[in-house]
Amino acid sequence: MKEKVKSYDIYYRVEKMVCFGNSVRCQTGPVRHWRHLFIMRDREVPVKNNYMEVIIMRIQHNIMALNSNRQLGINNSAVARSLEKLSSGYRINRAGDDAAGLAISEKMRAQIKGLEAATDNSQDAISLVQTAEGGLQEVHSMLNRMTELATKSANGTYTDDVDRKALQDEISALKDEINRIADGTDFNGIKLLDGTMGTGSAGKVDTVAAGVTATTMDAATKFTFSGPEGYAVKIQAAEKNTASSAAWNGTTLTITLNGDKSKTYTQEDIDNLIRNASGKPKDAGVNIKLTVDRDFKLGDDTGTGATSDIKTLTSEAASQAFAVDNTAGIKVTAKKAGLNNSSLTFKNTPADKVGGSITGAGAYEVNLVAATSYTSSEINKMLADAGIELQVDFEGTKTGADMAAAGTTGAFTLAGGTGLPEGGGLKLQIGDTSDSYNQLELGIADMHVNALDLTSVDISTRDGAAAAMSKIKTAINTVSTSRGKLGAIQNRLEHTINNLGVTTENITSAESRIRDVDMAKEMMNYTKNSVLVQSAQAMLAQANQQPQSVLQLLQ
Repeated sequence: MKEKVKSYDIYYRVEKMVCFGNSVRCQTGPVRHWRHLFIMRDREVPVKNNYMEVIIMRIQHNIMALNSNRQLGINNSAVARSLEKLSSGYRINRAGDDAAGLAISEKMRAQIKGLEAATDNSQDAISLVQTAEGGLQEVHSMLNRMTELATKSANGTYTDDVDRKALQDEISALKDEINRIADGTDFNGIKLLDGTMGTGSAGKVDTVAAGVTATTMDAATKFTFSGPEGYAVKIQAAEKNTASSAAWNGTTLTITLNGDKSKTYTQEDIDNLIRNASGKPKDAGVNIKLTVDRDFKLGDDTGTGATSDIKTLTSEAASQAFAVDNTAGIKVTAKKAGLNNSSLTFKNTPADKVGGSITGAGAYEVNLVAATSYTSSEINKMLADAGIELQVDFEGTKTGADMAAAGTTGAFTLAGGTGLPEGGGLKLQIGDTSDSYNQLELGIADMHVNALDLTSVDISTRDGAAAAMSKIKTAINTVSTSRGKLGAIQNRLEHTINNLGVTTENITSAESRIRDVDMAKEMMNYTKNSVLVQSAQAMLAQANQQPQSVLQLLQ
């Protein structure tokens, strides 16, 4: 039920005020403290259970103004975000706009940049290939001319001293020009035809550790390979070969000298004792001492242990008592007759490996069959039969010496010397990752006259002209092969550029869908937020006017 009252009616009916937030419940009755109330005339005041609800007036805190101001701030922020998106064209301008979308789009941006750079690389590579192919085209023309001149010179109607000499002069000039083109054809300072872009593999270091064992070396220096059948020992180069000494792996040898009152142990005696000993010395190139390891006593004669340092011996030294490998030996002399069961102990500082090395220039291959003994002369014969000019020998070996390279005990390392440098010409980056499939190796053969085997071409005689025709044709085939490879690479690069373009376009489209703003949708949001801003401003102005009504109570 609603009761329409006037202000003067309320003054007589309100007896007590009870405040509830912005409202006051007034119990009907005589008016007391009427200035606490302000009710607009002719206002409909709800009455329930003899109570009326009216609005209380406050001036310290204007709640309506605070609410309007808060809404105005929210709308202003929304308008600012819309303006930022509309002005930048991006939906995501900071991580707060869309954290996941930002992370994905940044990865796509990096990929797009890589694809664009790869496209530029491929275009540069095409320019390089075209430059090289242009030089080869001119070399082809000169080789064709040389074929023509050689064919003419091979004709019996020409004379050597005049006609063929004139033809040879032109051949010489053409060879000089071929060398000039080989030296002068470059792209961005990179020589293209001088052989520096040739492809190939450098000499690798092979370690032969597959059960290489040796029998006791005799004068013929035999050793046996017990590794896999047909193991290829590759010798890179042909300058020299050296063999390192075998290492004695910390073995202690004991030789027992039985009581022989007048025995002098010579080289042969000690050698036999050592060969029959339980251990096998493998190196004398270490610090070895011969020591009687305890005092001795024979009858009434007493003495102390004898020591002898290592002695440097040569193969001709008659006093040599024990030789393991190259220049070392031990000289043993009885200190006193009648040594009774004294022991001579051979010790050395520990060593680890048995091995050797062969170095040189050129590429040679020797196949050694498992379980077969070879002497140096046999290996040299194998090399000679193969047309390889390389001498293999085992330096400083002595009778009774052992060389072992079994299992992990040691290995023979064949190290490459000066040869073809590692690499495959130029490596072109044609993708956005460092994977091998995104790299293209470009190699161009050496186009110098020497590399084409044209240095000896001489058509000043009929026989020379006939021989030159074959060599020139071979050179033409070499140049044709290089040009064919360059043409294939150029065609591949053109397809690569097309593919990179399509991939870049698709990824850019995907990145745009994530990051770019929909202008129509954002304009709609901007319009809505602008209207809300204006509405909030108007309501804030109205809310700020409400406290002024209190002044009427003071009149």
